[in-house]
Amino acid sequence: MGVEVLDAIAARRPFRLGELRAEPEGDRGWVVRGPDNGEPREVPAEASAIRALVRFDARGRYRPLSGARGLPGGWFVRCRDAAELEWVLETVYPLALVHLRQHAEGSLRVVGLDAALARQSGRYAVAAELSPEGRRRATSVVCSACVRVPLWAGARPAEPGAIPCPEPCSVLISFCREAALWERERPAPATDDPAAPFADFEVEGNPLRNAYLRAQTVEARGRA
Repeated sequence: MGVEVLDAIAARRPFRLGELRAEPEGDRGWVVRGPDNGEPREVPAEASAIRALVRFDARGRYRPLSGARGLPGGWFVRCRDAAELEWVLETVYPLALVHLRQHAEGSLRVVGLDAALARQSGRYAVAAELSPEGRRRATSVVCSACVRVPLWAGARPAEPGAIPCPEPCSVLISFCREAALWERERPAPATDDPAAPFADFEVEGNPLRNAYLRAQTVEARGRA
């Protein structure tokens, strides 16, 4: 995983990283493009401009998860050279290239969900009570909404430009906390609200919450 991206940068070949596309331009430059969506506009290669652009998704929701699918589209950034290219990619997907290189070198440290939940404290300590089935279900639901590949769950890349994920993120930990509470008192799935905040799992219309609860209901019926 990732070797093709690193090789493409070195050889100046087009490549994908997550939902981004990068193409060489001129002798040294690069162009990074977001998802296709409307007439593209140029965004300056400045941290404030790029972070403001990717702070919200295509639906206008805040993106608490840097790898969340649904980047806003219709934009591009011109980079002067490979160094600026890597900086832009890292601004959109923090540590993506770092983890790609570590994975290629065999030095990427991987931490599993069980270990991550076991070290939680305070209001998140209850997350460790989530059942093995709930952990598997939570991983499937949350990680399917992210471009990063959870190596800690044994996943392998299924598409070009995949980014390795070495350990569970804070969004998944938060989801596991809510899921542990749902095992105590199971709420019914509600109608998805596309405008519901991505990581507000107490909101009945949250799509990730409902995907989990629907899967939970189907599995419970299968065991009946």
